[in-house]
Amino acid sequence: MAAASSAPNSLETGTLKSSMTHAYLTSKFQVGSAKSDKINYTLAQKVFHSGDVPQEVLDSKRAVQKKKQPNILGTEKRDWNSSTIADQKIQKDMHKDLKRHLLEIRAGIHDEKILKPCKAHSDEQIIERYKFVVAMTGQGPIGKLTGKWFNAIDERGLPAHCVADHWNDWNASYSTHTKDDIQQAHAVVQQKDDRRKRMMTRDNKVNSEAYVNPTQAIANMNDRLRERKIDFQDLKVQFKRELKVEFPQASEERLQAMAQRLLNEKLLADEKMARFPVQHESFRPNLSLTTQDRRYKEFYHPGTFVWHEAEKREAWTCCMNFGWGSRGCEFKVVNPDTWCYQGFERG
Repeated sequence: MAAASSAPNSLETGTLKSSMTHAYLTSKFQVGSAKSDKINYTLAQKVFHSGDVPQEVLDSKRAVQKKKQPNILGTEKRDWNSSTIADQKIQKDMHKDLKRHLLEIRAGIHDEKILKPCKAHSDEQIIERYKFVVAMTGQGPIGKLTGKWFNAIDERGLPAHCVADHWNDWNASYSTHTKDDIQQAHAVVQQKDDRRKRMMTRDNKVNSEAYVNPTQAIANMNDRLRERKIDFQDLKVQFKRELKVEFPQASEERLQAMAQRLLNEKLLADEKMARFPVQHESFRPNLSLTTQDRRYKEFYHPGTFVWHEAEKREAWTCCMNFGWGSRGCEFKVVNPDTWCYQGFERG
């Protein structure tokens, strides 16, 4: 009985131990999955696990980063030379002289190359830009920027242009009683007076008798429209009366608009008839005068004119016509305007 009772206990203990040591599948957290309870993440929070990146991608990234690091001192392991050429005349092995190589490294020959200085920003242009900044800000010396000490006002002058030397500088003098000042003032007044006279003069090419100013032109057009409405008022009333019979449910505004449209169409048609009395005339060119077709048919007999035993007379073998000068039974189209490619003699 004791042995029998100890057997189930041992089985339960083995089952419990096996369940505690077994590696069951566990849910893995992934961004954007249904198992995640968050949607928004901050920029500083690291949500992607390193296990999400494939292993080959990580290996490629490490290889690229390793390749980017310069091996100037030659401390890294050399790549395996897969060449099988033993003749040194054909291909020489790369054996570096260590002492010479270290001297070249110390001299800076194997240093990494830096970017070349831009040609658009020379030293002179940079100095000019320093002076421009000082002149605009008015802070005085720029020793804190370049290590040099000079006064921008003494160098260029406050009213002078600091961008380009060939620009005209501003005259900062406020004196008006000297001879030069009076002469300069007279020159400015004369320049403005000349400009005023030039702008006020009329163009000589304009015909003053036939010229109509815009105000008069608009007034003339309104007068013509008013006169036309008065002259054709009876015709417009007649159109309106006929439209009232045709459209009994139409409103007064619609009848007025339809009558005005019919009147305008009638006036346009009358003007067209006055300009073009003949209806069939147009500006379309007559192509029959320039594109004449001179092609013609040429009839011929494809057979021969020989003696016919059954008829006891001569006849054509193709159509059995007895006349030598009879019309041919077949024809071909001859175009005298076609290009001749058979030569000058045959053409």
